[in-house]
Amino acid sequence: MEITIKHQMEYTNHPFDVVDPNKLTSIEVRMICTEMNVQAVLVNGKYYECK
Repeated sequence: MEITIKHQMEYTNHPFDVVDPNKLTSIEVRMICTEMNVQAVLVNGKYYECK
């Protein structure tokens, strides 16, 4: 499933393919954080940190 995350500071939209947007895997979280150059993301009300 494709999700789109909006960067809060740059206001750019980033599309990502994930298996379940309600429960991201650690690999998906790392991929998203790396591409967006952030330390954490908020997806569907859930906070995910890159570790």
